[in-house]
Amino acid sequence: MRVIRWFLCTLITLCGVTGVAHADPPARVHRGRNPAPVRPSASVGWPNNGSLDHGRHLAASTSVRILPGRVLQWGTDELVGLLERCAARLKRQFQAPLTVGDLSARVGGRIARHRSHQSGRDADLAFFARPDSPRGASRPVAPTDYVVFDRTGRSLDGTLRFDTARNWALVHALLTDPRVRVERIFISSPLRSLLLQHARAIHASGSVITLAANTLVQPARVSPHDNHFHIRIVCPSGDRRCHTGVWLPPPPRRRRVAPLRRSRAATTHGYAPSRRATDR
Repeated sequence: MRVIRWFLCTLITLCGVTGVAHADPPARVHRGRNPAPVRPSASVGWPNNGSLDHGRHLAASTSVRILPGRVLQWGTDELVGLLERCAARLKRQFQAPLTVGDLSARVGGRIARHRSHQSGRDADLAFFARPDSPRGASRPVAPTDYVVFDRTGRSLDGTLRFDTARNWALVHALLTDPRVRVERIFISSPLRSLLLQHARAIHASGSVITLAANTLVQPARVSPHDNHFHIRIVCPSGDRRCHTGVWLPPPPRRRRVAPLRRSRAATTHGYAPSRRATDR
């Protein structure tokens, strides 16, 4: 009897040890630990001479569509958040996603096809377009590339029309976002006029129209932006190394030229070259 009792106690002890050995040691389970904090982004420098620290990636979703072939969707937390909120708002209103092109590289800096887009505050957005026919007036088109529109809002091949209503809704959403202020929206002057005319026709808020008139602008000395919006937000409040405006290179240093000296022989013989003759 004692042998049986000793055998059972030993068996129970061995089973318990075996169970503990197969269980995860409590010291290795990191339950309750907070994940490493995500560092906030920082825009550094100017849009045309800068970089991006800890950039945030804009991912495709049901409301955000990335233009095919574009892979540079990094920006500040503020820019990416603005685009996500505006895209969700337009999706609810029109059931159409926002098509996004280039933002910045992961660490900012120069990228192909752009002079700016270096500090995480710039983004290119495709225009909303619709078929140029009465039947397709309410149906948005998902572009595979940027579409150029003439001054009347018609595509160069005559198949599409600049969707003034949806594009104004996008501008309105950008300018009335409660968290981020937009510095500039670059667009060609004729398309800018179409947007402002539409805003007045639907009796949009006067303050928003005034803000849009001051924010929508055709850039100088570059492409007129007749195929996409180029938006730029202001420097985020906490980014102390961010600079407003654009970087301008310092002017070249002018070389100092020593004044001409009269010939000693000429002055000795009482002759000096005519000033009028040399100035011609």
